[in-house]
Amino acid sequence: MLKDNHFVNGRTLRVLLDRTLLAMSVTTTAILFVWLLYYSSFGLNPSAEGYWLNSMANPFAYSIIIPPNFFGFFYHWPYQWSGGDIAVLRMANVTLTIGLGWILSFLTVRRLWMVGWPHAAALSAGIASLALVAFYWRALTPNYYTLNIQSALMVMIGLLLVDRPGRSCLILGWILVAVGGWCSFIARPATAAAIAVVVVLYVIALRRKSLLPMLGAALLALALLIATAYSIGGGITGLVTHIVKGTEGIALLGGGHELSYILRIDRLETNRSQLAIAVLMATALLLSIFMGAKHKLLTSLVLAAVLIVTIAIALLGTDVISIKLSTLFLVPAFTCLGAMFYCEGMVLRTQAPTSIALALMFLVLPHLLALSSRVNYWTIGSDACLFWMLAAVAFLSPLAQQERSVAALLPVTVLAQLLAASVVNGYMLKPWRQVNDLRAYSAVTSLPGGGRLVLSQPFHDYLVTARAQARAAGLEGGTPVVDLSDAPTLLYVLETRALGLPWLFGGYPGSNAVAVKALGLENCADLAKAWVLIAPQGPRHLDQAGVMASFGARQADYVAAATFVAPVIDGYYPNAHSQFLLKPVRTAALAEQSCREARQ
Repeated sequence: MLKDNHFVNGRTLRVLLDRTLLAMSVTTTAILFVWLLYYSSFGLNPSAEGYWLNSMANPFAYSIIIPPNFFGFFYHWPYQWSGGDIAVLRMANVTLTIGLGWILSFLTVRRLWMVGWPHAAALSAGIASLALVAFYWRALTPNYYTLNIQSALMVMIGLLLVDRPGRSCLILGWILVAVGGWCSFIARPATAAAIAVVVVLYVIALRRKSLLPMLGAALLALALLIATAYSIGGGITGLVTHIVKGTEGIALLGGGHELSYILRIDRLETNRSQLAIAVLMATALLLSIFMGAKHKLLTSLVLAAVLIVTIAIALLGTDVISIKLSTLFLVPAFTCLGAMFYCEGMVLRTQAPTSIALALMFLVLPHLLALSSRVNYWTIGSDACLFWMLAAVAFLSPLAQQERSVAALLPVTVLAQLLAASVVNGYMLKPWRQVNDLRAYSAVTSLPGGGRLVLSQPFHDYLVTARAQARAAGLEGGTPVVDLSDAPTLLYVLETRALGLPWLFGGYPGSNAVAVKALGLENCADLAKAWVLIAPQGPRHLDQAGVMASFGARQADYVAAATFVAPVIDGYYPNAHSQFLLKPVRTAALAEQSCREARQ
């Protein structure tokens, strides 16, 4: 009787501790989500975000798209529906990303682990917090990077739904696969092709009877693609032309985007300290999984302490531990490696075909999302580090056979939350191409569309002064501008139309050649009345004389109407420098004639 009472009491204690930790984990996830939503109205970088916003605001204005993608068309209508409110767009982007991550994590846990749906929902919510790492470099504004991740999430959700019983799940699953594949093509065509190959291999390996539904999904994706081609204009021929021109343009840029450079193996950039951190985290995770049953109280106290630290990181901005991007891969990798030695390789020997296939797909997906990027594939892949953690979840699934699902997944969930909070907080303290410490921003800035963002005081003063001076000089909204200063965000704030490209990239070997090529596709009538923005001392300015000569213009044909001083921005503007807004003084007829003669 005493033994029975002891057993019951021990079991009751374990259940109570698990429920307490689950409640704390759910609270932590909610705090992380609200944390990022709150700071969605903070910050704006002077380069990439201007490119994304210009692309969304007027995607039909350009004859060439560099890099070759169509995200501007995809987001054009959401941009209009939101009234151009950047904060609203960012919140929607964050919510969609973590929502899809939560659904995928939930389906993965339910598919491979013996967990009731309430526990699965709580555990998967914590794991899905890693989806927030997609915004670690403050890329909250909708863009082709996050659209690509959302596409892959939809494809994987679809494949897991297909595995569930019921005709409705089968139909919905393949629809999601089709829509996800289509969205991936919109974001990054190279990734869409790679994902299509992986899906086919997955189906052939595990579900040979699904070939016909897979064909239906392919036809649906094709139909969506055709509809996109005609909505953009020019039909299939126009779509292909866009891709060809964009591919030629990105190769001309000379920044490492060439087709021959797509399939490559990059080096994982790490150091000894990050290796040590990853080994310690993986070891602690494995100990809490395999020894937690014997030391339940101690393990629970440690996990509770980690959750408290995670909340402190989010609320206080405490940089407790410096987690680099390489660690996001190393921790799940070392965890899987260490699990192979548990109970004479039990985890490896008892793997089911489905868990192996899913683990492999989750493992390679981040690299597929990086295809055609010039940046290190491990760095870009880190945006989608949720897939690496889900690979570990799939690989560890044989532990579910021992009826320890909740106890085994809790440490994984808690670790995922700590990693997400640490990485996002680190880049909030040092945001990409912005003044350090986002939390210190206090200058509320009105932007086009009636939205407002909280910016650093120097950047706020720069934008407000530039807008006031430009308006005083006679620059009206919608005026075409040739930007030779590498300042697409400024053009967006001035509500002008950037000619050639939404962002005439500076700083690359072929930047001037790309600018000449893109502007050569513009109408001479628009170039004749266009203003010009230059920054002779700017770090990424274009060749003023050479580019202007391509459309028959010289500096003597303009007068300096306004001067702005761009502030110092770590990693982008090393020094404050002047930008000059040039107003055309020639008659439009003479300027148009010179443009035609230059092109001849």
